[in-house]
Amino acid sequence: MSKRSAFDAPRSVADIVLSNDVAGLAARAGKLADLGTRLNRVLPSALAAQVHLANLRERQLVFFATSPAWATRLRYSQALVLEAARQLGLDARGVVVKVAAAPVPEATRPNPQPLSESAARHLALAAKLLA
Repeated sequence: MSKRSAFDAPRSVADIVLSNDVAGLAARAGKLADLGTRLNRVLPSALAAQVHLANLRERQLVFFATSPAWATRLRYSQALVLEAARQLGLDARGVVVKVAAAPVPEATRPNPQPLSESAARHLALAAKLLA
């Protein structure tokens, strides 16, 4: 039985869970994160802050960019990225860039204050009157 490489063909989540290969999934995620860090080092810092490696699939480096403008800048830098990938021993043949806006953080809400006894009584009375 041969061992799977971290960059083999994608598998469905159901296959991974049923095969108890969650450790393999974690290893692949770790390798992709490490590869992404190494590839980002060759990019200008402003660009590296706006893109990240999402996958290596069928010899294509798949990146996410936070906007179409950053995706275009990465496409212009793809020769640099591919050369860095080759120096890391990858047989990458192309760069695919997808736009995926960074998630907007939820606004921080203050902790709710408990109702005073008086306010609780007034609300209970209003609820009875409305019912």
